[in-house]
Amino acid sequence: MTNSSAATPSVASVPVVRFHRRSMLSRLPMRSAVALGILTAIVVIVVAAPILPLADPLTGSLSDRLLPFFSDGHVLGTDSQGRDMVARLVFATRTSLIAGVVPIVIATLIGLIIGTIAGLSGKVVNTILMRAVDIMFAFPGVLLSLLLAITLGVGLPTLILALTVVWIAPVARIAETEVARIRDLDFVVAARASGASLPSILLRQVTPVSLPAVLAYSTSLVGANVAIAGGLGFIGLGVPSPEPELGSILQEMQVAVYTDPSLALAPVVVILALSVLFPLIGDGLREAITGRGSDA
Repeated sequence: MTNSSAATPSVASVPVVRFHRRSMLSRLPMRSAVALGILTAIVVIVVAAPILPLADPLTGSLSDRLLPFFSDGHVLGTDSQGRDMVARLVFATRTSLIAGVVPIVIATLIGLIIGTIAGLSGKVVNTILMRAVDIMFAFPGVLLSLLLAITLGVGLPTLILALTVVWIAPVARIAETEVARIRDLDFVVAARASGASLPSILLRQVTPVSLPAVLAYSTSLVGANVAIAGGLGFIGLGVPSPEPELGSILQEMQVAVYTDPSLALAPVVVILALSVLFPLIGDGLREAITGRGSDA
């Protein structure tokens, strides 16, 4: 009786964490919920951009170049080619979100596969995979993306590929750590003892527990990805002109620094906003998963 009663708390505590029915969004801290609301509004605007009453972001008039804020018909002025800044920023934000989100999604899928295999496999396979991940860690992320962009040329597909490679190793490391943490827990051991196959254990026991932490981490990486993409665009290795992209818009607006610096602030504000919103959401998801979320 003593052994049975002593084992009860540890076994019963696992399903509470795994199968908690309360919505994760309802457990987000207030700051993360606000950030999620702002980001949702931004996404809605950029997705609806083609049907919104915006000016053509690719055409302008040199007679209207570098108009200041609140000019007639141009709330945020115009760029060095006379193109409307509101339209440019909306479409540039869409491009930057694609460059920020798509590489993280791909890197998360690849990293999750690598980390899960490493976490569930024996010592030899784990060592081989994790040493390969360590080799990728040897290259600073910004430098690696820069080298890939220089080698493969400019363009959105190249930018996505370069940024994907940067984040595979960090995600794989997080996934391997999570899987290694839970592989010997009671519910996984019980599944093995019941004769469940490895794919079944992976899909039913391991992934539901490890995936939320990996997703929370990956969400926080999107902000850094947007900043890196903006930096590559600023030095001419992102999306080629005249396609709007936040980094390239900032580079184009250098000519306004000495005449009207406020014109160059708009793309900076958007980059900073995206770089802050995603980590806030990621931190909130992490707190919600661990049960430390609050309304503060």
